[in-house]
Amino acid sequence: MRTIFGIVLAIVVISAAISCGGDSKVAKDVVDSGAVKDVPDVSGDHQGADSAPVEVVDVSGPEPVADIEAAARAFKLFYAERVDRTVVAYNRFQLFGDVTFGTTIGKVGISRKGDEWEIIGGPTDNNQIGESMWRAWNAYQVFRSRNLELTLMRMLEGLVFYEAVSGHPGLTARSVYPGWTRYVDGYAGTVERTRGGVAFSHPFPPSAALESEMIAAFFADGKFTYREDPEDMLLDYMTTAEMHDFMVTYSFSMLPNYLRVSDCCASLKRVPDEYPWGGAYFSNHNSRDNFPDLAMGFLVARAAMNDPESSEELRGVATRAWEAGKRVGDLVQEHGGRFMTVDEHNPYDKLIVAGAVRPDGETEQEDLGSISDCQMAFLARALSSEGLAVPLPELPAPGSVEFLLTPIVGEEECPLEKPVRLCRALNDGYCGKSWSNIGELKFLGKPWLKVIEELEAKTPGTAQGLIGSFQDDFHEKTIAALALVIHARQVGDEALLELAQSALAEITSLLRYFGKLVWERTNPASLAERYYRMGIYEVDGGLDAPLADFDSFTRAESQMARLEALLQVEEAPEKPLVTDEELKALADARLAKLTDAVRERYAEAYGDVPPLRRAGDGYEARIYHNGQLGPWYPVENQHHVTTGGFRFLESATLCVSAPHLLDCTWAKLGCARPDLNSDGKVDDADAALFNDGKTKAGAEPCSEGNSWCGGADLDRTGEVDSVDEAFMEAAQGCWY
Repeated sequence: MRTIFGIVLAIVVISAAISCGGDSKVAKDVVDSGAVKDVPDVSGDHQGADSAPVEVVDVSGPEPVADIEAAARAFKLFYAERVDRTVVAYNRFQLFGDVTFGTTIGKVGISRKGDEWEIIGGPTDNNQIGESMWRAWNAYQVFRSRNLELTLMRMLEGLVFYEAVSGHPGLTARSVYPGWTRYVDGYAGTVERTRGGVAFSHPFPPSAALESEMIAAFFADGKFTYREDPEDMLLDYMTTAEMHDFMVTYSFSMLPNYLRVSDCCASLKRVPDEYPWGGAYFSNHNSRDNFPDLAMGFLVARAAMNDPESSEELRGVATRAWEAGKRVGDLVQEHGGRFMTVDEHNPYDKLIVAGAVRPDGETEQEDLGSISDCQMAFLARALSSEGLAVPLPELPAPGSVEFLLTPIVGEEECPLEKPVRLCRALNDGYCGKSWSNIGELKFLGKPWLKVIEELEAKTPGTAQGLIGSFQDDFHEKTIAALALVIHARQVGDEALLELAQSALAEITSLLRYFGKLVWERTNPASLAERYYRMGIYEVDGGLDAPLADFDSFTRAESQMARLEALLQVEEAPEKPLVTDEELKALADARLAKLTDAVRERYAEAYGDVPPLRRAGDGYEARIYHNGQLGPWYPVENQHHVTTGGFRFLESATLCVSAPHLLDCTWAKLGCARPDLNSDGKVDDADAALFNDGKTKAGAEPCSEGNSWCGGADLDRTGEVDSVDEAFMEAAQGCWY
């Protein structure tokens, strides 16, 4: 549920629990603004938004660690060779588009037969495009590896494609596809592209040298087929990968106009052939929800554009991506705080507000394209050619919650600004409240959050039902607030930075409060994850977060391990066949959860016979294409492993923003440094060699001449000491 309906539902439901008499004061100190600390800046330019690169101090030579435990934690998570493995895995299984450009798609189907792989991305919404780039950028600041630089180039070029694909400058999307099948032969170092089984020429051919380098870096040891044509994905692969969705939704093809990927508010719009990217696709109902994430990616582009240590290649593509980001911001400004799109019902050259009308023609109660919170409004201005600085401008938030809340709680409690709500401060919430005092909003004389506290105390689990979805929707506001901090650092506006950090502190503190209220008594694991996520945003934004919030970094370890494991995915058998009766039951169960309009559409097209049926040892499917029921055709049975939910290099940003939590000094040196017997792993044998070198180390300092005391001087400081012992202990179990 989106934020607006979440808060309205919560207030309406709690009205039943409010007595007519008495008033109650909301709990004090619901949020704590947090203490702002100085952190190293990795945001790029401090001289202005588009200035020349700044000088970087050379810090080569031994780097003694300030906190041995922080260095040990970071090494186990992010030793260089492990980072490289996850980088390869992410490029193979999470970036889709082409060899030299790609955007993140968070759901993937993988099939493997020996060294031959078939990989299919999506469909899924609100992918971590920008946040993944932010973490990759911070990791690049630490490791400066070519593979990380190539990954950033691929992601940045992906943003260029993302903004260009529709042919409308500044248009955003939920996901984008080139509309081809791509064959990458790592052994031969080649890539081929087909569309409809016919060879297809890239409309903007990439550098042959760069393409070859990326194939060698990420695809060298196999042959990879990427099915990146949504027509193939939805009408063939998805017939058996997601049987219920195919029968009820995907099978209703409206090509060459669009393909259905949702019965709510999104479709995959096909770009007309006369456009440069004709035949490609973009998810056209570009919700505001995915904008803060995208903005993070564009801000990474500005940072890389101004980074003197990066290659000219990286700075060049970063510049192109930043210009794309400015066009996105400019389009939002041009349309008064609204994200525009091309819908299913108007000519392709006409832009409308995104998400206002569903693919079936049903008008939404609220559109998805009108900005609904002030953090997003200011972030869109920050991306634009006008930029954002103090004094703050007044900016419209045409989708703000007041238009629904005021009729419920009254004009006095929630003033309705006409003709459109204006944002005046970075911490603006709703109804004239900031995020620090939003809990004081009253309904029938009682603070709404106080009521929820009382109900939760009486019946644990009540808060989840009332505000569970509402508090989850604050994720986008948190990203937007952090992005404003990054922007303020990049443009060197200290006054803006202070305001942005305060807004971030209010939002993360509110989310901590929500988490405690909802989960403290019922779901401690979810509460721990909330504290962990907020801790990352806080320290990245220059705020403090206690080490305990990171729960020994078990979640970051899980993410690294899951990504590594993709490189060793085993061959999957075909799914067990199901009967026609079971197929009908799947369709009926799915239809029962959808609207009357969807059920009527299905009945008109298929009656009681689902568009998927058994055919011997396989299946046949048919589609309803532009009002015509098509013939049955054979389809594959699924033989893919489906997975997703990856958070690329999660917590790696702390190596830059919070080295007292994660110090990557040892991680940069990698597993090879403590692998004293050079057998590709660190184990007891290496520990024995270390102890031998330590014993033999005499009065003479360790140096290159004595092989650094037989390698025991791991950090090359000239002596074997307790720091080296801790390094060897932390490295046990690493491999490469």
